[in-house]
Amino acid sequence: MLSAAILLTSSLNVAAEMKLGYVNPERVYTETQAARRIEARLQQEFRAQQQALTKLQQEGIDLRTKIAQSQNANERKRLEAQLEEKAQQYRVASARLSEEFSLVRNEEFAALQNNANTIIKDIAEKEKYDLIVQEAVFVTRKYDITDRVIKLLDEIK
Repeated sequence: MLSAAILLTSSLNVAAEMKLGYVNPERVYTETQAARRIEARLQQEFRAQQQALTKLQQEGIDLRTKIAQSQNANERKRLEAQLEEKAQQYRVASARLSEEFSLVRNEEFAALQNNANTIIKDIAEKEKYDLIVQEAVFVTRKYDITDRVIKLLDEIK
């Protein structure tokens, strides 16, 4: 029993001497200038594809209106076939856009994460941190170094 108390006391002393830090990755991905530039660049890069998708969607809506107003059964069948074709085109274009957007976005944010990790490692080495984590259920403000990481990331152009 005495040895357990000594072990517990020594563990607490070691923990008290450790320098800990925490970085909120969600804030790094949303609050840095680099993240904002990435999002703006992606919106610009994929604008034409998004507009084409919106146009297909509107064409489908217009076809539905024509189908509802059509009195002729043959005309209605022809319009329904067109609507099915537009719906298929929309599904393909939407899936392609989503896949391409996600791929490019993931690549861009992976580079941002690499820069953040480099900065975090530099802070850890220079300031002699024992542990810096990026995922936690709860962290007191005292350990949060996210603002510093964001500031240093924003200094990179």
